[in-house]
Amino acid sequence: MAYRLKLPHWMKQLHPVFNIVKLTLAPDDPITGWKTTDHTLPIVIDGEVEWEVEEILNSHWHWRRF
Repeated sequence: MAYRLKLPHWMKQLHPVFNIVKLTLAPDDPITGWKTTDHTLPIVIDGEVEWEVEEILNSHWHWRRF
């Protein structure tokens, strides 16, 4: 079974037919025992919202930019 969606014009590159499995609601707790972590509040400096970086997990070069 599949659904055909009426998508906005700006989403024309997306195929409008989806399997019914892709459009069902996700369960409330997909992983039993998994707990969400409380995110720290942002720091406001000169009216700009900023967060402190704990660690960089991954990076790579792309078009001569890091």
